[in-house]
Amino acid sequence: MSDTYYERLSALDAIFLDLESETTTMHVGAALLFDAKPLMLEHGGLDMERITKYTLAALDTIPRYRQRLAWVPGFSHPVWIDDDRFNINFHLRHTRLPLPGDERMLKRLIGRLFSQRLDQSRPMWEFWIVEGIENDQFALVAKAHHCMVDGVAGVGLIEALLQMAPSATEKEPQEWKPRPAPSGTQLLRSEVKHRIDGFRKLSHFGPRLRENFGGVIGVLRSGIKPGPRTVFTAPSISPYRRFDWASFDLDDVKTIKNTLGGTINDVVVATTTGAIRRFLEARNTNVDAINGFRAFLPVNTRKPGGGSTGNRVAMLLTELPVSERDPIERLKKVIAITTELKKESNQTAGAELLEDVADLTTKRLILEISRGAIKRRSYNVVVTNIPGPPFPLYMLGAPMKAIYPLVPIPPNQNLGIALFSYNGGLHWGFNADWEGFPDVHEFVETLEATFEEYKQLAAARAPEVSASPETSERR
Repeated sequence: MSDTYYERLSALDAIFLDLESETTTMHVGAALLFDAKPLMLEHGGLDMERITKYTLAALDTIPRYRQRLAWVPGFSHPVWIDDDRFNINFHLRHTRLPLPGDERMLKRLIGRLFSQRLDQSRPMWEFWIVEGIENDQFALVAKAHHCMVDGVAGVGLIEALLQMAPSATEKEPQEWKPRPAPSGTQLLRSEVKHRIDGFRKLSHFGPRLRENFGGVIGVLRSGIKPGPRTVFTAPSISPYRRFDWASFDLDDVKTIKNTLGGTINDVVVATTTGAIRRFLEARNTNVDAINGFRAFLPVNTRKPGGGSTGNRVAMLLTELPVSERDPIERLKKVIAITTELKKESNQTAGAELLEDVADLTTKRLILEISRGAIKRRSYNVVVTNIPGPPFPLYMLGAPMKAIYPLVPIPPNQNLGIALFSYNGGLHWGFNADWEGFPDVHEFVETLEATFEEYKQLAAARAPEVSASPETSERR
């Protein structure tokens, strides 16, 4: 197959295709807000011709965005091949909000766009340019299927699309020349060879299996125990989504963790836990009696130079102390839980081992684990935190003001929470089922109230922390 090209999807990448259904869209995404003035034409409206050319040039650095899926005959395993009918106008779309173009209207539009499934016969991504937003703003609503990228790989897309300087040189797009795809027979032969070689390689997994046996057992055991039934879970969900967001000053988050303890992620998890407690209390739920409320925390396992596409994550489950009334004690419990996950349980290595075994043999291994965890309602909410650039970025001179990420929700959950840090801000995106979680904005308000509580507690303790000899030594 020297004159042809294809690339096999990993088992982890492939299961995101298998998990998709009429009600469960499996794309990740983000809503990026920009100052529109640098890209406005004299007669009004955005310069879409310039934006299109700019996007095409950016795609030259990420060829995955010009590739589509093909399937290995007999095995139904997906591979990437170059799309010989690639058309930028199918993927880069343009729309406008009606007046007054306020934030509420924008969120409703984003929810509708995120509700729509991607076409599996084409490269699985879309960019929507949305203009007519109040305060001279426009939005870029980005969608890419989870089989293409995870959250960290999505940062690579942002790096390719955006620039660190407002006056960076614009590149000319290169001519696109798709490479020939292999025949079905060639794909079949290659897949058979991959499976045979994979089973041979398993013989070398003995030491790694012995080393990480506890982590493997932890992963399997964590997927067996069901979480409690609350408004965050449902027997089924609709295909329609609501989208909301919030933003916090990253310095405030750092002040909380420096004063009260833990890491930035611990503050995020404690704030989320407190918001869940407040939200359930407001709905007359006996929160003090809830045990085993669990979060699904994707953990990045991508090595340096690990590429800007595909998925390199371990799927970890952990209980959230929603029954804890005291916010300080809640944060302490979160710190203990995350420390256990990172240092003692070895679940990350166990999850990686299972993914590697599945990749060498059959994706069904982790597909059945994933489906079983969903069916048993092993977790109640997804929370993923993605580190982004701490400096401003620009698109053709237009500064990006904020970015609100989206994580997909499984078929029996009502809410997914994703975070992205950027230029001194911590931006939250909330993906909710339209019918099962209509009050997502009220949840956002409880989150903001919980974060304000932690800010006040940190401010009250700041003088004693500053006066502590131990703190002075650390500084």
